[in-house]
Amino acid sequence: MGAGAVPIVLIFLLVFVAWRMVFSFNRDLVRARAWRELARRSLPFVALTAMALSLPLVQGIREGWMLPAWVFACGTALVASNFLSTSLDERRASRAFRSGDYAAAVDLYRKLADERPLARYWAFLGAALGSDERYEEAISASTKAVGLDPEYGLAYYNRALILRNMNRKGQAAKDLKRALDAEMPRRFKTAAGKALEEL
Repeated sequence: MGAGAVPIVLIFLLVFVAWRMVFSFNRDLVRARAWRELARRSLPFVALTAMALSLPLVQGIREGWMLPAWVFACGTALVASNFLSTSLDERRASRAFRSGDYAAAVDLYRKLADERPLARYWAFLGAALGSDERYEEAISASTKAVGLDPEYGLAYYNRALILRNMNRKGQAAKDLKRALDAEMPRRFKTAAGKALEEL
């Protein structure tokens, strides 16, 4: 293998890792067979793959307009695909939740859950309702998420936090154990483990 092949191998390794990330962050969509939603979330990685595949074609070009045009086209594709990978309502809901406007987040997540009844939207709705101290509604939304996808750990985790806030520690501990056994990002697994120890 020559020195020129090393960047190409590294690029294909990067693409492989990127696609593994798409799959690992969206297993709930695979389980729900929400192919359209999964395809939408894959758009940035499709753009990255196209960029990686086209790199050998422009790698040797040093002069002219071809290289700047390729950089501009790839940059535009990455930005556009990232923007299109999530809906406007989901971005608004996430922004409202992070800024503490839980009532707006509830409305937007409820709309998303009604339009696309996926476990993730019901779990996010439960989290927003819980943050807005609407505990019974939050438990109901989280329970709906669990019913749609029993492997979606965030639904158990969110419900456990709500139950803990309601001082229902026994039920919270059960949900935390389920969350640890289910599919969930590492940072939430760590938080669930700590919360379980505190109970």
